[in-house]
Amino acid sequence: MTELKKKLKELIIKTVIIVAIETVTLSFFFSYESLWVLWGGLGAILGFYSLAEEIKKMEVGSKVRKILPGFFLRYLLYGIILGIAAYNSLTALMLSFLGLINMKVSVYLSYK
Repeated sequence: MTELKKKLKELIIKTVIIVAIETVTLSFFFSYESLWVLWGGLGAILGFYSLAEEIKKMEVGSKVRKILPGFFLRYLLYGIILGIAAYNSLTALMLSFLGLINMKVSVYLSYK
């Protein structure tokens, strides 16, 4: 197992744990609307996979491309996730955003 796969697995596990804790905690305040955190967390996990695939495609010494298609696809995914949530309600938008931010939180917690 390469270092990238180990790190990806670690980040996904931490993201799932954080999302589960947030969903249970927020269910006391928002009842079923707290499930939107899972929607954002799913986007965060898909974002990790997209980022890992983009890193795999990078080669040492290759020509640097200014426009990365994986970058645009990842942010399009985030936009679709937030757009679907915004279509439902403002609370759904905020909770989905919180689920997506868990991607950043798990990276911060994994820093060594």
